[in-house]
Amino acid sequence: MGLRHARAVAAHADAQLVAAVDPDPARHVQDLGCPIHLIQDALIGAVDAVIVAAPTLLHTKVAVPLLKAGISCLIEKPVALTPGEFAHMRAAAGNGTIIRAGHIERFNPAIRALMAAQPQNIRSLTARRISGASARMSDVDVIVDLMVHDLDIVRAIKGAAVTKVEATGTRDNATAVLTFSDGATATVTADRTTPTRVRDLDVVTAAGTYHVDYIARSLTKEGVAQAVAAEDALATELTAFIAAVRGAANAVTLDEAEASMDIVWRIQKALAL
Repeated sequence: MGLRHARAVAAHADAQLVAAVDPDPARHVQDLGCPIHLIQDALIGAVDAVIVAAPTLLHTKVAVPLLKAGISCLIEKPVALTPGEFAHMRAAAGNGTIIRAGHIERFNPAIRALMAAQPQNIRSLTARRISGASARMSDVDVIVDLMVHDLDIVRAIKGAAVTKVEATGTRDNATAVLTFSDGATATVTADRTTPTRVRDLDVVTAAGTYHVDYIARSLTKEGVAQAVAAEDALATELTAFIAAVRGAANAVTLDEAEASMDIVWRIQKALAL
């Protein structure tokens, strides 16, 4: 993922790839067109902003020194794994340094089209994220690996507090049912035990049902295709981060990322993970 981010920065009209960090010297043969360092300390004083795409367990260790140095950070999801880690980052950025979370599905053009439609009177949401095993995230459960994407999306779309969380399943295959303060529900399934790949979302409202296909980047309402921009989610996310560094109050903030992780923790507790 780090390499994809680096290439996105290098291709962006409003950003310059100044340096990269990789602790594995064997990977320094990558031609990124910039210096590659072994540790993040080399970036202090040399860059304005950083994308942290290290393994989740290292996010706090990597980001905190940069934040303390006043360097804004876009941190891949999940930003942190514990409330203490979120608090540590928040304290490090206490001087006003910007933190944004890399919840890339917020920038999927189909989701952007859905949110622009501002669906009202939402009665229920159903999300599925199904794929094969991921060696990249084998150190964490499927809630952190996959489901957190959809928890962030349903929370953002519904815009109401989650008052109840129920869950069934295992470390690799789970379904959670969220109840919102107005009585609406969201059923979210994540599975990394099957070769079938599914990424979709249904939003049932009083005025009809929306269907998002994340993979096809399509949106329908009552089966009728809706307009979806031909955008690259990673480039759009980078544009939003650059705007945030320059003062825009946009998503996805550290508070929003922690709100989604709070639901993750409640699901993990329900499943005794």
